Amino acid sequence: HGNFTFQGGVKIAYSHNLNLACAVSGWPQALITWSLPNGLVLDKPQNVGRVSFLANGTLQVTQVATFDKGTYVCKASNSFGSSTLSYPVTVMVFPPRITSTLTSITRVSRGSPVKLNCIADGIPKPDISWTLPGRTTLVPHSRFTVQGGVFMTEEGSLIIQNPVLMNSGIYKCNAKNRLGTDFKSTYIQVIINITLKKNTIGHLNTQC
Repeated sequence: HGNFTFQGGVKIAYSHNLNLACAVSGWPQALITWSLPNGLVLDKPQNVGRVSFLANGTLQVTQVATFDKGTYVCKASNSFGSSTLSYPVTVMVFPPRITSTLTSITRVSRGSPVKLNCIADGIPKPDISWTLPGRTTLVPHSRFTVQGGVFMTEEGSLIIQNPVLMNSGIYKCNAKNRLGTDFKSTYIQVIINITLKKNTIGHLNTQC
């Protein structure tokens, strides 16, 4: 019997599923009651929206949001007394941070495919997009119908299949979630490789 607090609390990432156990042994069988931070009290297995009180005593919250934070209390009672177990829950969120590297200038040869990666951390998972020269924005699976064949992959990479001179300009990788945005940019410079051929010059001999 007694009151216990789960040491260190429980940290859960935004949009993940939360499972809190409340295993009880003893006889007579104890009645389990869950009290939630929002004031909701569940005294028997049931489903209320995203919250499920399972038959084994576990409390489950699906797709955790920031307002689900707080202390969850499991109370077990029988004719001999009661005990409580408290779970302080913290919902972790943080704004996007682009972890991939983009150099300030990216030089590519005309006609040689180029791939720019855009990888970002963040909770909730950030949405990735690319802003092209001329302010056109690409999202995954979209293509830009200009010379060069520009498109964006599902993973967030930008690919220019056949760079031409008009593809030169600033390309910006954007990462966004509900907490904020981050971006990195590079200037793509499409260059022409010129091959000089050695010319054979003939000599004219003049005799008088």
